[in-house]
Amino acid sequence: MLLTCQKTAGFTLLEVLIAISIFAVVGLGAYRMLDMVILSQTRVENHSEALRKIERAMQLISADFEQLVDRPVRDNYEDKLPAVIAPQDNFLIEFTRQGWRNPLQLPRSQLQRVAYELGSGNDANSSNHNNGDNGGNGNQLLRHYWQVLDRAQDSKPRTQVLLQNIDDLQIRFLGPEGDWHSEWPATLASDKKTVGLPSAIAFEIHTSALGHIKRLFQLSEMGDVTTPKNNTSKTQRSTLGSEYGYGNNDNEDDY
Repeated sequence: MLLTCQKTAGFTLLEVLIAISIFAVVGLGAYRMLDMVILSQTRVENHSEALRKIERAMQLISADFEQLVDRPVRDNYEDKLPAVIAPQDNFLIEFTRQGWRNPLQLPRSQLQRVAYELGSGNDANSSNHNNGDNGGNGNQLLRHYWQVLDRAQDSKPRTQVLLQNIDDLQIRFLGPEGDWHSEWPATLASDKKTVGLPSAIAFEIHTSALGHIKRLFQLSEMGDVTTPKNNTSKTQRSTLGSEYGYGNNDNEDDY
């Protein structure tokens, strides 16, 4: 009986090395592509979250300034403070607003004293609710509010952290003569101090992540927001239009 030998086909060592090399290159390319997709998704999610925080903060800021009223208060030492004062101690601005909701029907006013500060947020206690994180570097936009209007010596504000990583915040006030002021009450050209409320308040936030965010709040004599054509002189409209694009359209209902 004769034995026959069958030749078995296989891969040489060189072919195996080439196959492994090709597989490694393809795997590395797929990994890099997946890493780029994950990184892009993370950036989009972070940017979306930052926009949501900005939106929530601006909604609260708008609610404050749009309901500003001419109601002076007394501080902890019984000194009278105007309805709007800026700056005030460590605060960028302090003012009185209306429309403080009271769903529990607590024995308090519907008016609220509010102040804004650009600080570290270390004074915010754990009982306060925040619209932003407590982490992060840079300045924080802090919102302080008091439970009462005319304060006692032991009255302390509650603090909310609205935004993180704020580079700068500027607040300006439009006076009755159509000039912008960085302080309020302001000194007019006639060397007289302004009284009451400004005609408008410009609120501008500078952030390295989202750039500049501008808001313009126009106030009526009673402290309510109204349409521009009812409570703004031609001089003031020109001032608003030159800096914020207001009044450049014949149809004022668009603003």
